[in-house]
Amino acid sequence: MGWRIGIVVAAVAAHVCLGWGMIEASAPTFDEPVHLAAGYQGLVAGSFRLNAADHPPLAEMWGALPLLALKPSAMFQHPDLLARRVYNFSDAFLYKNRLPAEKMLDTARLWCLVTWGAVLGWAVMSWAWRLSGLAGMSSAAVLYAFCPVLLSNSALVTTDAASATLFFLTFWLLSPTAGGYRPLWRWAAAGAGMGLAVAAKFNMFILPPLVGVMLAAEHRLARGDPPSAGARPPGRSRQVPWPGILVMAAAACFALALVYRFSSVGLYWEGLRATLSRLHEGRSSFFHGRHSTEGWLGYFPAVLLVKTPIPLLVSALLGLGLWLRSPDIGRLWAFGPAAAYFAAALFSRTQIGIRHLLPVFPFLILMGADAAAWAWRRGATVRWVVAGMGLWLGASVGRAHPHHLAYFNEAVGGPSQGYRWFVDSNLDWGQGLKELGRILRGMGDPPIYLCYFGVADPSYYGIRYFPLAFIDHVDRREGVVEPGEGDQVLLAVSATNLQATYYVRKDFFAWLGTRAPVAVAGRSIFLYDLTEDPEGRRMLAAMLEASGNADAGRRLLSR
Repeated sequence: MGWRIGIVVAAVAAHVCLGWGMIEASAPTFDEPVHLAAGYQGLVAGSFRLNAADHPPLAEMWGALPLLALKPSAMFQHPDLLARRVYNFSDAFLYKNRLPAEKMLDTARLWCLVTWGAVLGWAVMSWAWRLSGLAGMSSAAVLYAFCPVLLSNSALVTTDAASATLFFLTFWLLSPTAGGYRPLWRWAAAGAGMGLAVAAKFNMFILPPLVGVMLAAEHRLARGDPPSAGARPPGRSRQVPWPGILVMAAAACFALALVYRFSSVGLYWEGLRATLSRLHEGRSSFFHGRHSTEGWLGYFPAVLLVKTPIPLLVSALLGLGLWLRSPDIGRLWAFGPAAAYFAAALFSRTQIGIRHLLPVFPFLILMGADAAAWAWRRGATVRWVVAGMGLWLGASVGRAHPHHLAYFNEAVGGPSQGYRWFVDSNLDWGQGLKELGRILRGMGDPPIYLCYFGVADPSYYGIRYFPLAFIDHVDRREGVVEPGEGDQVLLAVSATNLQATYYVRKDFFAWLGTRAPVAVAGRSIFLYDLTEDPEGRRMLAAMLEASGNADAGRRLLSR
């Protein structure tokens, strides 16, 4: 038993260490400054309107909680705040405050990593212990520690880790223990988890219906089957637990209203209506050379297959097979929510990242841990296979360190080939700008042409640049230089822009396909040297002209 507890402790430590490495290596991702600024406004002013139409306030306020000790300026009178220019104000809040930007953001990131990571890890391991004993718990610890999708999103100030954690906690609290009896406190706790999940991210509006479906499925199975371990005892199997359901609903409503401080709870319904009204619009998306705003039915299955470590996929599929062979109510709760959520996601027209499948991953770990525990009991030979899978998992995830957001498994060639399959928050969320600054410092700080996807300030990392077709939602001029300075002609392009995800012309950067980058910053920003490439400079000049910088294009050609 002692060595298994040691595995759990070591796995949790590895999770935190890997997450901290990613935090230190990453520039702000696309929405982090907005979440941080909105959360701090919510904490110190009780105002939720800065970002209320896009996100509920709980996850944002939780991420900003450490800032109460750091005491940055809230900038109440900033003109961009008064005019509701969300991205411009968030940029000013992060980069023009009395505290260094990295100190504020990285403190908040570490807080999110430790808190959401610890709560979710504890719940996953506890449920795995209930399902398959100490062997299952230790297996869950390893699978959880080296799950790059959970790791990378827990280490960011966003709403995804919070909502996924609370989603999982809700079903963990409702899942039946031995005998199947649920005391009222569990119903109340599950209701609080549900209300907090709904207050963390608008896509959690699906959670109450899913809970209803699971309770109905459990009731139907309990009526049709004789009592067994995990089923309800006689006398309860045919009864709908209305008192518990009412307590759960009341607790959920109370938790949601509490987050909005009761008087502002109407903002939730306004934001939810605005979100639902945008669902039919879709978002521009890239999938292995194709572009769409309608989405693909195969998008999320494919991104799950290439962004999940193969050992986790194999063990989860084995676990699913074992459960289907001998189903019971206890394991229904450990599989049903993930299956239902995944099925609903298939029809989403917003296909911009695997983070929208984040609630599925803790359940995959449960299935994988159950399979590993089953295999461990098969004998010494099979145990060597289990150990080998664990080593493969660690090596696969370690190869991507510290750029876990850009993780892709070996089936597509690893992180270096991921941009050929998926971009946006699957790989490139603007986080590579910090490493780009480090690479350029090693080259003597030359000025570059920069085509950036993200909201970080290049000048903060010492980058001197001329902007080309930025997608950043921020108006800034710091660090901008006139083209023609320096002897080299360097072009840096974010992977999302390289694949023309949000450009009208999808062949915008096709001409770079035959050119090898001299570096790839954070596995997401491609740096090209066009100094000795006349045709490349001509293409770059044409792009500058097409982007409204004809003078810059002419100066480039005259060099």
